[in-house]
Amino acid sequence: MSCAGYLRRHRPEGGAATAHAVSIGVGLLVVTLVMVQAAGLVRLRHRVAAAADLAALAASQASVAGDDGCAKARTIARRNGAELVRCRMDYDVATVTARARSEPWWSRTWGTEQRARAAPETYLTPAAQDVGANARPRDR
Repeated sequence: MSCAGYLRRHRPEGGAATAHAVSIGVGLLVVTLVMVQAAGLVRLRHRVAAAADLAALAASQASVAGDDGCAKARTIARRNGAELVRCRMDYDVATVTARARSEPWWSRTWGTEQRARAAPETYLTPAAQDVGANARPRDR
């Protein structure tokens, strides 16, 4: 029997390329799913940061108008998909903390908290207001 005939009948590596291709495909799928989850968490963090910023601004503005700043902050945070965890009003300066949780994924949820602070424009000194009004954009 020739060597070529023996190898045709007894191929020890038969199907090895298929097994390698499947394992590489599964590995790429897992990496892709993890990256999608990480991108979703970054998006969640940005959404909560925006909700906290807007809630702090609304609270400060409501306080200047004589309304309950924390109630307004709670409403704005909820409209932006976050929960208001803490709200503190020091005169018209609002300090808020907003929280949101991700949807369950792989039987686990992740959450993030963001803190924001806002004050009315009247809290700036006259010199700081002049600098802000007369500031020129930097030359690039």
